[in-house]
Amino acid sequence: MNRLARFSFSLGAALTLTAGISFADGPKPIRHLVYNFDVSISTDHTQHVSGIGSSPGGGGPSNPGASSGVVDNVGGTSDQGTIAVDVLQVQPDTGLVVQISEQARNNRDAVPTMCVVYGNSAVICDQTHGQLNEEESSLLRFLGRNFVNPATIDSHDHWRYSASDSQSQETSDFTLGKAVGDSVPVVFQRVLKVSGVNGFNATTDGTLTYNRKMSVPVQIKEDTTTRKQSGAGDYDTTRAQLTLTLQNDSLASSVP
Repeated sequence: MNRLARFSFSLGAALTLTAGISFADGPKPIRHLVYNFDVSISTDHTQHVSGIGSSPGGGGPSNPGASSGVVDNVGGTSDQGTIAVDVLQVQPDTGLVVQISEQARNNRDAVPTMCVVYGNSAVICDQTHGQLNEEESSLLRFLGRNFVNPATIDSHDHWRYSASDSQSQETSDFTLGKAVGDSVPVVFQRVLKVSGVNGFNATTDGTLTYNRKMSVPVQIKEDTTTRKQSGAGDYDTTRAQLTLTLQNDSLASSVP
């Protein structure tokens, strides 16, 4: 299964900001967050067949060379569990140093990983243990300080972040809804285009409820579709649907 956690492809500027940060062991957390997650991922492999070299007996997946057309093979997985985030320190450049880990019901357990998160959705992680899971990277995007920043919001309650490098372009658009108390809804769309041999296009549509007093999301819902060409006439389309809900915050007396 192809992972969708490609969130750090186009964050060269953030890498410059955090150059020299030492992820030392042992800092005492200043905040502890726990989120419940529910994720479902499906992949559809589409193969265009020409019928050249076909044999008698008709087409179908068991005999794709028998006729021209399209063959689809679908697979999927799902899981539930919790994600724990320890906020360790605040950097001079406003980045939060955090440690994230995941405990899943089935097979998505993830070891603790150190990351730095920013209010502009930039995320940089120690990749010693490999890539994060989709649900981990999605959560980290919204944990930076001043994620909902009045200085970046226009008269239509909209703001945008974009970044690019030699092989990728990522754009994230956000729109605020009407606040209810300390909570405000946010609708967002993220588009990531990566070129090259392993290139792909990914579009994420989502909503979140952000608590401005607590400065964290209390719920996130995302639906991401990733399309990648795997050969001449062959495509892999992956759809990831996930929900994250705040269960515990060490700085809050209760979670709304």
